[in-house]
Amino acid sequence: MKIEPSDLDFTGKRVLVTGAASGIGAAMARTFHGHGATMVLADRDAAGLEAMARELPDSRAITFDQADLASIQAMAEAAGPVDVLLNNAGVLWAGPFAEMPMAELDRVAVINFMGPMRVAHAVGLGMLERGAGVIVNTSSQLAFHGSAERAVYASTKAGIAQFTKSIAAEWAPRGVRVVAIAPGRTLTNINSYLLEDGEKRVEALKGIPNGRLAEAPEMARLALLLASDVLGYVVGETVISDGGYVLL
Repeated sequence: MKIEPSDLDFTGKRVLVTGAASGIGAAMARTFHGHGATMVLADRDAAGLEAMARELPDSRAITFDQADLASIQAMAEAAGPVDVLLNNAGVLWAGPFAEMPMAELDRVAVINFMGPMRVAHAVGLGMLERGAGVIVNTSSQLAFHGSAERAVYASTKAGIAQFTKSIAAEWAPRGVRVVAIAPGRTLTNINSYLLEDGEKRVEALKGIPNGRLAEAPEMARLALLLASDVLGYVVGETVISDGGYVLL
């Protein structure tokens, strides 16, 4: 099958990306904007968000807190009708589970699990009313391959993969397609420790058959394909892009 440029043309589509100020979310914003989409950028980092809005002409920035239900609802209302939701925002806490403060456990669980479900609900209701839309959730390779010192993060991302399957089954008959991506270790701020510590980076690469860390634009391009009609028959799946990490 040959993919034509028109197959990935999002001109006339409004695309909302959460966590748009940095990392994979910023790469998603740039990628979809480059394919014609009108971008709505949402993040708690107001300064980073405004910088992204200046970089991407005709985009709109909305500051919100994914840990707060009222903030999510206000963001969804401000965003207006959305054709594609890139449900990407999340946080990481790394360390032994026994040493994780209970407040941090609650924060990560709410932002990474409750948050995306709330965002999907708040934005998805409009999609259901219109009978059209695509939601691309961001899970993780750790949803399928546990990791020490990532217990809560991995658990929330596994929950997102299951959430994706469940609402896809409900919403596909109503015209709303739901899928997810599961990035592997990607060169973003959340993995900056791998860049700063040579030994940790070498150790991390040992677990990746492909022999390198991913670049954020690679994950953005995967989301672009999944959101397009090119892969319009993919429903409820979480597509892993991790260089082969889960194979070991």
